[in-house]
Amino acid sequence: MSGSASTTPALEMRALVAGYEPDLPIVRGVNLSVAPGELLVLLGPNGAGKSTLVKAIAGVVPIHSGSVTLAGRDITHVPAHRKIAQGLAFVPQTENIFATLSIHENLQLAAAVLPKQLRADRIKALYERFPDLATAPSRLAGALSGGQRQMLAVARALIVDPPVVILDEPSAGLSPKIVSEVFEMLQQINAAGVTVILVEQNVKAALKIASRAVILVEGQIRHEGAAASLLDDPIVAKLYLGTGHAQNHSVGAEQP
Repeated sequence: MSGSASTTPALEMRALVAGYEPDLPIVRGVNLSVAPGELLVLLGPNGAGKSTLVKAIAGVVPIHSGSVTLAGRDITHVPAHRKIAQGLAFVPQTENIFATLSIHENLQLAAAVLPKQLRADRIKALYERFPDLATAPSRLAGALSGGQRQMLAVARALIVDPPVVILDEPSAGLSPKIVSEVFEMLQQINAAGVTVILVEQNVKAALKIASRAVILVEGQIRHEGAAASLLDDPIVAKLYLGTGHAQNHSVGAEQP
C-alpha cells in the first residue's frame, strides 16, 4: 500500500443519520473514520444501533443525512449490490448463504459479479484459504455446521477481493470453540491487508482480536479507544451494560 493511500480512510462516516423511518432515526449523527488495515469492533448494548449502522453503510437501511465514503469515494446512496462491486463487502448475521445450494454454487453465485475470466481462479483461491469448504464443494450449505456456514458466508464476501469487509455478529449462536476459529479466520483476513469492521456482543473475544473499539449507545458514539486498553476498562462496563456486568455478559455471550 502506498504512503498516499494510507492517509485516506478506508471507510468514513460523517454526521450519519439512518434508520428504517425518516422521523425515527436509530443512528444519530455518527462520525467515524476507519484506517486501512484496521480491525475495528463496534460494541454496545442491545438496541444501541450497531447493526443498523453497518446495514446503513452496506446500503440495506436508508440513510437520511450525512455521508459514507469508501477510500475517499462517496458511496452514501450507492445501491448495496454496487457497493460490493466497489469494494465494500457485508456479511449479515442471518441469511448470509443460500442453504438450498451447494458450497460451490454459493461461491459461483457470489462470483457472478466478476468478469468471467476471473471467476474460476478466485473460487480456487478461496478453496485454498478455506480448506474445510474445499473438502466437499458439492455439499449443501444448509447441511454445514454453524462455523462452516460462517466460513462460507465470509468466503462469499471475499470473492470480489474487497479492501473492506463488515460483519454483523459473526459469533452469534456459535460454541466457544467455533467462535475462536471464526475470530482466528478474521485475524488472518485482516493480516492479509483487509480492513475489518465487526459488530459483536461477545465483548471479551472481540476486544482480544481488534485493534480499536467503538462503543455505541442510543445511536451515538460514546467511547472509543485501543481494544487492548478497553479489555479491563471500567468505562466499558459502565457504558456497555452497567457497572460490573461486562464480565458476566461476555461469558454468557460465549455459550453455544
